[in-house]
Amino acid sequence: MNYFLSELLTKVLLISVTFSVFEMAFVQKMKMLPIFKKDKHIRIFHFISSFIFGTVFSYWFFNLDIINGLWVSFFGYIGAPAIYEALKNQDFINYTPQSSNCDE
Repeated sequence: MNYFLSELLTKVLLISVTFSVFEMAFVQKMKMLPIFKKDKHIRIFHFISSFIFGTVFSYWFFNLDIINGLWVSFFGYIGAPAIYEALKNQDFINYTPQSSNCDE
């Protein structure tokens, strides 16, 4: 397996999984704010917040440089919805998130 994944890529992927959990929870909490009236507002917020917080998260806690922090942010941006869907489909978690559409 070491032939396919370098040590740095493995480290970046593990950090991004950790960051994805925090990003998912943060975006779910922010959906309750009245400024997010449409789904595209939430997507834009998720994109911007993941790159800002992911870069800071990887620099602050793991001492990664900016380039690797941007990779953590990118993988976190992609991974957060996947983690959310996986947790939502589990039977042992009884978490019902706020709807992304506030017009209902």
